Amino acid sequence: KAAKKVGGWAVGIAILGMIVTAWQVSENPDGVYASVCRLCITIAGCILKIILLPFKFICGNFFPSGAGAHHPISQAPDYREPYRGRLGVVEMA
Repeated sequence: KAAKKVGGWAVGIAILGMIVTAWQVSENPDGVYASVCRLCITIAGCILKIILLPFKFICGNFFPSGAGAHHPISQAPDYREPYRGRLGVVEMA
């Protein structure tokens, strides 16, 4: 009975925390709260990759060019400026 009560409160606090985090990240994306959130996600991802590293060596890499592949950001087009090409040249129509 006590575990249900504590579990219910924990779920409620977790949902409230997720709402506050989403609100803070959307309102102030360059703030300390958003930076700490991104840092926690990066650290959790790194720890998960280290834990799953033996499985990757045993099973191999099934999708070398799929979603887990590395795509350098320098080759990505800049979508913020619609008239700018890959080399920074203004296109004339």
